[in-house]
Amino acid sequence: MISDYLAAEQAIIDRLTARLPEVAIQSAPDLAGVVEDRQVTPAVIVLYAGDQVPGGDAVDQGDYHRIRQRWMTVVSVRSARGQRSGEGVREAAGPLLTQVIQALGGWRPAKGLGRMVRESAPRPAFTRGGYGYFPLQWGIDLLTNQSVD
Repeated sequence: MISDYLAAEQAIIDRLTARLPEVAIQSAPDLAGVVEDRQVTPAVIVLYAGDQVPGGDAVDQGDYHRIRQRWMTVVSVRSARGQRSGEGVREAAGPLLTQVIQALGGWRPAKGLGRMVRESAPRPAFTRGGYGYFPLQWGIDLLTNQSVD
């Protein structure tokens, strides 16, 4: 059982900061909160992406025990080369995506939290300013309460 429902956020930020020292690691309430004219690249943006509450045997008298939290890490890069094709941002993002996956895949962010497991993520987004945003979504199991039985 954990005492801070959003404890994974700072742990993820710390892990990425240690593993990717030359990359800006940021958090944001959502992707719309990232303003391009103030965006530092390359960057990894950490976002809370909600959770999934199970049913069935995972529920005890209406008290949920095991929750699947979702966290998103969005690799943000910029390249003026090949803006129409997105070639420059894809080339910049590829190695950084690999580093994020290696840093977080299977890692346990804190006591009481499960290991980070990749999940399906939204498609990348590209803007006219030469920015590319490449999301990776992660699921983490956590316990919110002990059994009342």
